[in-house]
Amino acid sequence: MQQKEGEDIAAKTYTGKKKKVYDTTVKSMKELGVFRQEFDPTVQRYAELRVQFEILNKQFVEDGCIITEEYTNKAGATNVRKTALYLALETLRKELADLENILGLTPKGLKAIKAKGLDGKKGSALDEALAKMSGT
Repeated sequence: MQQKEGEDIAAKTYTGKKKKVYDTTVKSMKELGVFRQEFDPTVQRYAELRVQFEILNKQFVEDGCIITEEYTNKAGATNVRKTALYLALETLRKELADLENILGLTPKGLKAIKAKGLDGKKGSALDEALAKMSGT
C-alpha cells in the first residue's frame, strides 16, 4: 500500500507542476498577444515536456552531471558514448526550443507569429491610417 500512496503523490505533484507551467505559459502568451485557443494542445505538450525536463535535469545534477560513459560493444571494443540521461536532456532541450518558437515565446518565434498576423492584436484606426501613409 505504501508504494501506491507514493505513486499517487508523485502523480499529483507531476500534474500540479504541469498545470503551473501551462498557466504561466498561457499568461505569458496572452501578455505578448499571441495566445489563441488553437495553440492549446501545443501548450499542453510544452508544459508536459518542461516538467519532464525539470525531473531529468534534477536527476542529471544529482548523478554528478555525467555526460559520457564507457561502453564495450559485442566485438569487445570499448568506446565512449553519451549517457542515456544526457541524450534525453539534449532531445528535450531541442523540442522545448522548437515549441517555444512555435508558441512565440522567443524573439524569433514572436517575430514569426507577428509576421503571419497571428498575434491577435488589432491596431486602432489611427494606427492603420499611419501605417498606410508610411507604406508599411
